[in-house]
Amino acid sequence: MVRSSALIARVVLVMIVILLAVPLWAQQGEEQRTEPEEYGEDEFSPLLRNLRRGEIIMLGSFPLTLFLTLEGFDIYRFAVNYGEPDSYRYAFWPYRSPDPAPYSSREITGIIVTALSASLLIAVTDYIIGRARQKQPDR
Repeated sequence: MVRSSALIARVVLVMIVILLAVPLWAQQGEEQRTEPEEYGEDEFSPLLRNLRRGEIIMLGSFPLTLFLTLEGFDIYRFAVNYGEPDSYRYAFWPYRSPDPAPYSSREITGIIVTALSASLLIAVTDYIIGRARQKQPDR
């Protein structure tokens, strides 16, 4: 038992040394450039650049629009159910009860579609503003 544990320890030690030494051997070759090159002006068409910008703006604004949509829907739901015996279950954040009324699948779909639509509207608005600024002469 003692010999087998010593053998296992030696094998593990050799494996660790090999794993640590391999990156050193790999770096001894020719010098490689690790910094990425910047894109050139003509590398992508203006359409692709505008689509990428729109995608970034839409995906970036989605968490905010989802939060605002949820809050708006919760306030609406509370207002509709106000005065009922269990209206406390429909309270919006930060007044939400420990046992809130669950959303139906139709409500969840509506919330997500509304948030995505609002994000798309923000991206399209940014595109329109950008086009208007491009057409204006430099001041």
